[in-house]
Parts: sequence; C-alpha cells; structure tokens
Amino acid sequence: MAIEPNACLRCGAALQSIGIEQFRIGGTSGGWKLLFGEMAELGEGLLALDVLACTRCRKVEMRVPSNS
Repeated sequence: MAIEPNACLRCGAALQSIGIEQFRIGGTSGGWKLLFGEMAELGEGLLALDVLACTRCRKVEMRVPSNS
C-alpha cells in the first residue's frame, strides 16, 4: 500500500504546512547558562524544519524542508 507523501501518517488525511520554523540545537543549559550567560550559547546552531499539521486528527509532523 503506497502512502501519499503529503498525507498524515496516522489517519491519511491531507497535511497543511504551517511554515518553516528555526529550532535551536546545541549550546548549554542549566547552571552553565547562569555562570557564562551568552557565552554558553556559542555552540548553538539552528535547524530549519517544515511544520505540518493534519487537517483531520490535528497531529503535527516535522520534516526537513525541500530545497526546491
């Protein structure tokens, strides 16, 4: 059974793109942030993910955005 690429993995309904969001990855947390402030964020990076919501069951999926 083939699954439509833009269909919800749970119920099969159409997915609607909410947009591409930037998520912070890496860096430090907790006490290091308190001690070093902004210096603790030097190792952070951003990861772009396409956020898609199901129009029927309202679940959210995230995918790597296409380059097109």
